[in-house]
Amino acid sequence: MTSEWSVIINAGSEDRNREFKASFPWDRATHGSTMARVTKSILAMSNLRDGGHVIVGVEEDASGRGLPAGIRDADKRTYTYDLVADFVRQYAEPYAQFNLDFVVDGGKSFVILSIAGFDEVPVVCRKNFDGVLAEGRVYVRPQSGRPRSEAVTSYVDMRELMDIGAERKLKQYLEIISATQSPTDEDRRRFEHQLEGTRT
Repeated sequence: MTSEWSVIINAGSEDRNREFKASFPWDRATHGSTMARVTKSILAMSNLRDGGHVIVGVEEDASGRGLPAGIRDADKRTYTYDLVADFVRQYAEPYAQFNLDFVVDGGKSFVILSIAGFDEVPVVCRKNFDGVLAEGRVYVRPQSGRPRSEAVTSYVDMRELMDIGAERKLKQYLEIISATQSPTDEDRRRFEHQLEGTRT
């Protein structure tokens, strides 16, 4: 158990990059709406610069404070990366990147979904799910107000999303330029010098 996981689990409250869920099984027949809400958070955190975490096994009390109760064994057995990814993939365009880890802290088990920020373009919802997910929506975790996952509605959140996209594109461009840059005169001189050394 790393201290990083412990800090995430025991943070006490949600924020833009962290969401708590009480124990539930990954079973569409009985908990489809909860699965869709988790997927909505995955899409939203994919559109943040640093991604985020969804922790299953943390309950919220009346004041909204997260209580690390742990995930029930029967619920834990329903989670695999492939099952979660198969469900999320149906709603994410182009894709959402995440890892699934089983973590034990204080003798209790938790499922942690670690979501990465998008690579090239923001993640868009590709189809509806019973009033939870809507086709064509771009979900984010707004900068203001209580932590939540919702469709972009403010210019502040749209501007942030556009800035992140521009940064990603610039980084890709610089990597391509760096990989294909023509050799300088100094590079040529060094190459010739090394080549001379192989001829003697």
